[in-house]
Amino acid sequence: MKMKLQLVTLAALCLICAGCLPPDPFSADAQRSLDTRTESDGRVVVLDSRANWRFYSSAIGAQVEQEAKGLPPPGSLGSWTAYWRMGIARIRSNQEHPERYFALVLDLRRQHELPDLPRDAIEP
Repeated sequence: MKMKLQLVTLAALCLICAGCLPPDPFSADAQRSLDTRTESDGRVVVLDSRANWRFYSSAIGAQVEQEAKGLPPPGSLGSWTAYWRMGIARIRSNQEHPERYFALVLDLRRQHELPDLPRDAIEP
């Protein structure tokens, strides 16, 4: 697990240093690299581990910086609000303690003086 995080972190640093866009923390590739637990019903839960927190803090922070620079969101979602709505929905559906990660998104966006997300982007 530790080696997996180191590889993900190294890949993220290489992309950032090379001037490429940062990794999308909500992509299927990123989700596969996280610490998880499979429930008895087959549902995969992303654990609230230190490694996952470091990854999300870094990757979400990089996405917020991209938004603050006026760059487009990853994929073809069209708007940052749509991107964050999708990401928060993904966190809600599979994260062990989703509220901690919601707060991370909101706090980082506020630090960059970005407008608050609509309430329906945060609440189900």
